[in-house]
Amino acid sequence: MPPDVPDNMMERLPYYQSKYNTAKKIHVYFVKSKDRHTGKMGYFYAIASSALHDRMMYCLKNDGFIPNFAVIVEQGEGEPTKDIKAKVKAYYGFDHDAAETGASS
Repeated sequence: MPPDVPDNMMERLPYYQSKYNTAKKIHVYFVKSKDRHTGKMGYFYAIASSALHDRMMYCLKNDGFIPNFAVIVEQGEGEPTKDIKAKVKAYYGFDHDAAETGASS
């Protein structure tokens, strides 16, 4: 590469920056569940790239599972405790209580 061309020139292009910024944004998903064997209610908090939101929603609505590109960050039986909600809010910016009331976070 010529000395006057920076080695990260592609990273400075607006198209690349837009794709990069989109890829590093995440969505947090709160998924209620029911154990097939015990019948107990449970929950999962999963995260996935914002770029995969449509695929994530399709998998949750149509296939009924959390896809392998998502990461489960918390799970448990019943409803999440205040401590779990606070942890998810602190780590990922997801305000569980605001989401339930329809407020934006």
